[in-house]
Amino acid sequence: MNVLVVHNRYRERGGEDRVVALESALLERYGHTVVPYIVDNRDIDSIPTAMLPLLTIWNSKTVDAVKLLIGLERIDVVHVHNTLPLVSPSVYYAARSEAVPVVQTLHNYRLFCPSAQCVRNERPCTSCLGADVPWPAIRHACYRASRLATTAVAAMLVAHRVIGTWQSAVDSYIAPTEFARRLFIAGGVPAGRIVVKPHFVEPDPGVGAHRGDDVL
Repeated sequence: MNVLVVHNRYRERGGEDRVVALESALLERYGHTVVPYIVDNRDIDSIPTAMLPLLTIWNSKTVDAVKLLIGLERIDVVHVHNTLPLVSPSVYYAARSEAVPVVQTLHNYRLFCPSAQCVRNERPCTSCLGADVPWPAIRHACYRASRLATTAVAAMLVAHRVIGTWQSAVDSYIAPTEFARRLFIAGGVPAGRIVVKPHFVEPDPGVGAHRGDDVL
């Protein structure tokens, strides 16, 4: 099977980036062909500030690149990880236009929470869960401590909620836990399209090269 893996890397590499690498390696180990489409948040510095909110909603470059890769590599399935901010949900429509199914791994709660963490002031927060517009997040500047940045993310969420992206443009969602699955269903993800697949670790990751003062 030929799998197009789509991911928007973070400036500081973290857990999502690691999962993408591990899952891609696992797929290849079992004989599948992984074709990466990776963009990097470090590229944001070269993009005009006024353009970034628009690209977060829809990036035509993503559509063109993904459609080209699907044709060239004879892709069977598109597996999406992070889309914010440069990939954008337009990736789903690129795949759909080529009749290729889409799987989206839900690494965080961005589909209904602009900060993605469901945490505010160090406490659990689901104020935006089920809301048509995530006004609480905007009011509290939940994304990057900026009302402007939070509004940009909120605009993306509202736009794609209005056109039905989360309900119709993704064939299957993967949540890491049953708790997360229930939250996403409450947030509007169709229950019949979301499954639970826990994260995994290598049985023996080896001895790390990091040296520090920490105990564990």
